[in-house]
Amino acid sequence: MILRLLVVAASLVLSDFAAGASPRVLAWDDEVAARKLALVSGKSLVEITNMHSRKRTEPLRVKVTGPLVVRALDKNPGADGKPIERPVVVPETMKFPLILILPDESHPSSIRLLVVDDDPAGFKWGTYRFLNTTPKELVVQMEQKAVRVPNGWKPVDLDLGGETRGVGARVALAEAIEKPLYSAVWEYDANVRTLCFLVPGTDPRLSPVAFKSIPEDRQSLLLDTDADKTDP
Repeated sequence: MILRLLVVAASLVLSDFAAGASPRVLAWDDEVAARKLALVSGKSLVEITNMHSRKRTEPLRVKVTGPLVVRALDKNPGADGKPIERPVVVPETMKFPLILILPDESHPSSIRLLVVDDDPAGFKWGTYRFLNTTPKELVVQMEQKAVRVPNGWKPVDLDLGGETRGVGARVALAEAIEKPLYSAVWEYDANVRTLCFLVPGTDPRLSPVAFKSIPEDRQSLLLDTDADKTDP
């Protein structure tokens, strides 16, 4: 299953990034999660530990004094003697960057980085945030609400509101909404936000569309944020 995210193209403003919340990391798959990587800026190096393909890491505290990069600690230096790295591009207004680490065998580091805004003020509790990795525009319907999710990895949010309950979920091509590609009952929880990637299905007997969901509950994030603030 292949996962991609919308690339955020903007320059890094060091003062704003340093003043905001520390970045977190999400591994693409178990192979990426097993890599030995570090966030590096200037002389500050923080190894990325406890990477997982289904959960964000805890906030990583790196002192940003220059360009921010991910360094491949498990790769030998290049022919120029320099460490193998990939730059992390964070917009100046982003306070909660989530760094997604994807495999990329075309680069010496074997990884590719994508950054998304993970601020709970925008990605609210109770919200499903969909990103479409398939080649065609899809429509996602939950109960009586429906959203178009274009291809190209543009995040689209859907918040049903109300109490925790089971809800009907349906996915169809935008060009043929009367023919569902997928239907099931999902759980809606007002205290959980779910990053949900629509990906090509791997089993044609089931559905041409599959999902990679990364749920996060409110209490877990509060605990991580409090730990980040109090960690000396």
